[in-house]
Amino acid sequence: MPPVPRLSDGSPSLGWVDPTYQGVWKPVRLRDYAELLLDRKEEGLPFQPWAKALYQYRIKTEQKDDPEGLCLPPGGTLATVNRTASPWEFLQMPEQKRIIRVFEGASHMWQIIYMDGRPHPQEAYDLPTWMGHSVGHWEGDTLVVDTVGFNEGHWMTTLGAPRTNLHHLIERFTRTNYNTLRYEATIDDPGAYTRPFRVGWNINWGPGQELVEVVCTENNQYPNLFPDEDTLLKQLESKP
Repeated sequence: MPPVPRLSDGSPSLGWVDPTYQGVWKPVRLRDYAELLLDRKEEGLPFQPWAKALYQYRIKTEQKDDPEGLCLPPGGTLATVNRTASPWEFLQMPEQKRIIRVFEGASHMWQIIYMDGRPHPQEAYDLPTWMGHSVGHWEGDTLVVDTVGFNEGHWMTTLGAPRTNLHHLIERFTRTNYNTLRYEATIDDPGAYTRPFRVGWNINWGPGQELVEVVCTENNQYPNLFPDEDTLLKQLESKP
């Protein structure tokens, strides 16, 4: 196995720098975070009563109103996981003091991580977005990303844990070896949870792979555009 690659400034490469070793990060499909808690103090996530009731409703109705299922972009931890486990990659630009994360299957999303020491602007709170506003720094070989300013258009987990506009996320990315990225996140959302909590898991490298174009359009009419076989046969039979 090759060693963890590094950039010219000595920082770890969270992507690939040599075409011989190109690839992408391939997340596992995680529906919920209860079993991934790093600071378990109760059974499951520390929901507030209203958030737990909404979460249970979404489970009961089998996520029929899942925003990502309607091609709305995820954000936060759900962007890292996503319901289809689509890959993503880091593009590190030390000369520009920023890192960009590009996602394959989640509505043509990207995340800009500013590495120049700037604070979160007031605009991030006044005009919340799907991905929020992210600033980052290195702690040794770990990239620490602090994000605020999320809107409430998406869920925190595929299974339906809610997220509010008070959601504050601190993510830690550590390439522990060439093929493994350790991911840990501290989630503080006083609008929906009784306390901050931490989750973590490993993400595997997909050697030799590249991102491909995936088009997902909000409120798409896929079943109408591509009818099932019986409908298609009836349409063909009705033609003169």
